[in-house]
Amino acid sequence: MKQKVVEEETVFADAITPLRLNSRVVVWRDRRLLAILAGAALVVFSFALPMFTWRITAAQMTYSGGTQRSARFPLLIAGQHYAQKAPLAKKTLTDLQVTVAPVKEHRTSGYGWLAAILAERGALRQHASFVICLLMPLIAACLGAAFVGRLLRDGWSWPESWIPWLIRLAVLGVGGILLAWMHQFDFSDWLLILGGKALWPRVGFWGALAGALALLIGSWGLRRETQRAVSNWWVLVFAVALAVWLLTRVRPYPYWEIWTFIADGILVTLRIVTTSFGFILLVSLLGGLGRIAHSKFIYGIASLYVELIRGIPLLVQLLFIWFALPQVFDVIGAALQGISPALQGWGQWFIDLRLSPFTAAVLGLTICYGAYGSEIFRAGISSIHRGQMEAARSLGMTYFQAMRYIILPQAIRVILPPIGNEFVALLKDSSLVSVLAVSDLTRRGREYMARTFLSFDTWIMVALCYLVLTLFSSRAVEFIESKSKFER
Repeated sequence: MKQKVVEEETVFADAITPLRLNSRVVVWRDRRLLAILAGAALVVFSFALPMFTWRITAAQMTYSGGTQRSARFPLLIAGQHYAQKAPLAKKTLTDLQVTVAPVKEHRTSGYGWLAAILAERGALRQHASFVICLLMPLIAACLGAAFVGRLLRDGWSWPESWIPWLIRLAVLGVGGILLAWMHQFDFSDWLLILGGKALWPRVGFWGALAGALALLIGSWGLRRETQRAVSNWWVLVFAVALAVWLLTRVRPYPYWEIWTFIADGILVTLRIVTTSFGFILLVSLLGGLGRIAHSKFIYGIASLYVELIRGIPLLVQLLFIWFALPQVFDVIGAALQGISPALQGWGQWFIDLRLSPFTAAVLGLTICYGAYGSEIFRAGISSIHRGQMEAARSLGMTYFQAMRYIILPQAIRVILPPIGNEFVALLKDSSLVSVLAVSDLTRRGREYMARTFLSFDTWIMVALCYLVLTLFSSRAVEFIESKSKFER
């Protein structure tokens, strides 16, 4: 019996070996895989050849009235496009001259440029986009070589999960090498014309571009070998973010100026939203539990809160908190002082109490969205069968233990999608806090518009920033939801 098993295993192994060998022969005959492998090798090799041999080292601008401004660029040109586009004290730019010099021989290749920027202290932060663009084709080449290598190793199985990423990185590789060249003249056609043929890329650039295109053509031919989508909604998030970045580079005035002006407003918006959302979850949980409570008093208080707050617009609530709530504090303080001399200190504390703009914004958003969240939590908890609570109580658990360990872990999966939608809505509605003198994204946009009167450009940039934030949040919520799905 043992000898028979050994013979069957030997026969099976002998049958597998030709299959593996034949699969490897097919790999070498597949033009798509050969294109990927050749493209990856060409990219890696071309990065060692001269790519950008000349660069702009200095620029001098002459304005009407004879005013002159000059700039020097020790490593790579940066900020010149904005400098020549931005107005200077109601003067117009009349002349622009640039100095073009050869790059040191050991730095002309793609690897040389990367090494020079990484070796220079503080250069990586200033030229991070150039480094990322140069790395894109290299990353695509490494992934393409690894893809073919794994296919050769496994023989007959396609690594399907790799194909969409290979196609995406191949596209980024082609775009990255082109954008890396555009960094050499700071995305300005005027600077390119002044630089002349010296700024045109050399053989290393064209070899890397050809290799990236071969990678793209080969990987695109594999799109039918996988059932996974080549593009998804994350691509839209990246496309909008890339559009914002390109606006700041192609038209630095006013878009780069707008971005630098409103960037701190984005951080304030995110801080308000995340802080508010934490309190909203707490208020929503308490409100949802109150809405299913057996106590008529608790149920009445929770229901009254939900019905009243949902009937008042968010903007009105914010204005009430900012303008009317201090008067309420004054009335409470005066009442406490009139009741007893022992309450003089507390009364004065209420009279002096004033909320900061940030606190008022968080309070208003929490109160408003807590009412909507209460109904979401109530519906999620009610969706769990009553027998779950009865079984938990029969095991000796208290009401709160049953809620914590049995009901809420199941309800959270039902609650997660609508709560995620509430977070996205909260992110958009946070623009209303600008009426409270909070320097969020919307208010910073209004301030810039009031200073420059560039309405269209300002609100295009603000809208795109909000779009990136909301799209990213939606995709993140969708990802979390997909990880928490269960069969019902």
